[in-house]
Amino acid sequence: MPTVFASVSMTILLFYLATMGLVYSHRFPVGYHMLWGLFTATLIILLQCLIFGFFIGSGKSIKQKVQEFGLNPEWIQKTKDYKNRSYPALMLAILFSVTAAVLGGGVSVGAVTMGVHHVFIWVALLLNIRSLWISHRVLVDNVNAIHQMNGEIRNLNRERNITDSPRVSQPEEPVPPKVTPNPAANFYFLAFAVWVPFLYVKLSLGSRTFTFWPFLALSALCLVIGWYKSRKKSIA
Repeated sequence: MPTVFASVSMTILLFYLATMGLVYSHRFPVGYHMLWGLFTATLIILLQCLIFGFFIGSGKSIKQKVQEFGLNPEWIQKTKDYKNRSYPALMLAILFSVTAAVLGGGVSVGAVTMGVHHVFIWVALLLNIRSLWISHRVLVDNVNAIHQMNGEIRNLNRERNITDSPRVSQPEEPVPPKVTPNPAANFYFLAFAVWVPFLYVKLSLGSRTFTFWPFLALSALCLVIGWYKSRKKSIA
């Protein structure tokens, strides 16, 4: 996991630097620069959100293992420490990345000066480098902690197998039915999410000729698929 994270982080930072290099060398048309900047900012934000998701899922898994096997509660405190170390840097990086992208749209309509946009671009780059470095270090510590905790669980299971005497089997409690998530929810979410790039180009970039028909068609398609899956699940 840390190796994959480092590789993805380096790739996205190279995208960021390549975008800046093309702009400063004046080899990128303004329109393509705006779309490419939005694409790069979206990639960075998605990576930061994936880090959020990893720490949330890891913390939940560790808490369940501690309660199930009676491990030291310090394992739960460690997960909180990991979040406290990484989240402030993550939030700053996301905030300045979004701000830099929005200010790029403001430059295209003359609402913001180019100098302000450049300042936020460089600040966002430095904050993302700092955030990714901190997240990588915390991720390594978190993965090592998971391995150590799994080792303790294996030792506990080995000791229980040796010391436990045969017991009379107890009647199993009925298992509650597993609630499966509604697959239609993802398509309903996409139906609204497809309008985000349209609103960015229409409002931030001030485009008056940007058509909305493709976004309307894609949004309607997602709604139909979501309705079909929801209906199919209710019938099943």
